[in-house]
Amino acid sequence: MLAYAGVAPFVIGILMELAGVEVMGVGGLFLFVAYSACILSFLCGIWWGGALNRGAHPHRILLGILSNAVCLGAWVALLLFRSPMGLALLLFGFAFTRWAEARLNPNVPGLYAYFRTRSRVSYIVMGCHVVMLALLLIRQPVIS
Repeated sequence: MLAYAGVAPFVIGILMELAGVEVMGVGGLFLFVAYSACILSFLCGIWWGGALNRGAHPHRILLGILSNAVCLGAWVALLLFRSPMGLALLLFGFAFTRWAEARLNPNVPGLYAYFRTRSRVSYIVMGCHVVMLALLLIRQPVIS
């Protein structure tokens, strides 16, 4: 339930952006992008922790490098929050994280439900990014 509840700030950001609402000077787009960068960094922190705590893991060094690269990409996306490029970078980060985890996840029956939920939530989050990206592209003036 907590994983699904974590989608709420994405939906709230989309709704705020649609309504043109700001709360204490924070608009829906910034809320969305900031939360997205935070969650993506959190997911990378899980990889970082795995890399530090599993010295014998065959992908230990790669996990450490990838966790930092994706986290830095999320930070750059936060800086570009007004640009479609920022949202696209975050969407790519979530898609890459989902792709990589599908290859790293252990096939442990006790963790099947966890990874199934994680996968579903990842796809919902990516869908939210597509919606927000579409909103941003619709609202930006065309340069002629």
